[in-house]
Amino acid sequence: MSIKTPSVPIDHLGIPPRTRRAARSGLATLAICVILAGCSSGAARDAVRDEARDAGLEDQLAAQQATRIVEKYFPPTGTPAPTQPPAPALGQIALTFGFRPDGTPDGSYASVPAGAGTVYVATRLTGLSVGQKVRAIITDAWGNEVGTPEVVIDPGAADRWLALPVALPPEIASGEYGVFVFANDRPLGSLAFGVTGVGTSAQLLPDAPANPQVRSTLPPPGAAPTADQPTPANGQAAPTVAPSG
Repeated sequence: MSIKTPSVPIDHLGIPPRTRRAARSGLATLAICVILAGCSSGAARDAVRDEARDAGLEDQLAAQQATRIVEKYFPPTGTPAPTQPPAPALGQIALTFGFRPDGTPDGSYASVPAGAGTVYVATRLTGLSVGQKVRAIITDAWGNEVGTPEVVIDPGAADRWLALPVALPPEIASGEYGVFVFANDRPLGSLAFGVTGVGTSAQLLPDAPANPQVRSTLPPPGAAPTADQPTPANGQAAPTVAPSG
């Protein structure tokens, strides 16, 4: 009788198949959980990063929108423009050929003949300021400009007569004309007059004094008098004359 332990095949002593399958399934489940946990952590980090980025983008968009609103509706303050002096006031306006010794127009004419040479738009202005530009625009009945004399006010009296010359060549057409006076492009007043044919007589306005028999002995306003011509009397300065255009 042998006392040796009977040998048993090793395969018969191994882990039962069902246990091995359960172990493999558990390991697979554990691996899946680890992978999912990693993905979940990564997704969470991505979500936090995306949220921070989106929050910054929202702030940037709000800032850009505010900037556009300010630029559109609140333009930057520019350099203040220099204060413009008040416009002068027009006291009188007349069409004349010359001026009296006291500096006033020598007659106010309703019509003047073509070929008469030069006639003056005499304007009495108050409140003049140095550097202001006073000009007259002369137009015919169709609105065509036939002259634009102007003068820049120099230091002197704030209340004075200005003389704006208008040429009357023989070829100027007969008809109705208008004078429009401006100070720095601000309208001050206007005057209508007529131009008649060459050789006709100038006509004074009805309320003006009788037509003088001789022209005024004063030179054109602003010109130096000759030896036999008087200067304005009583300290009255001669009218300021605009350059002939």
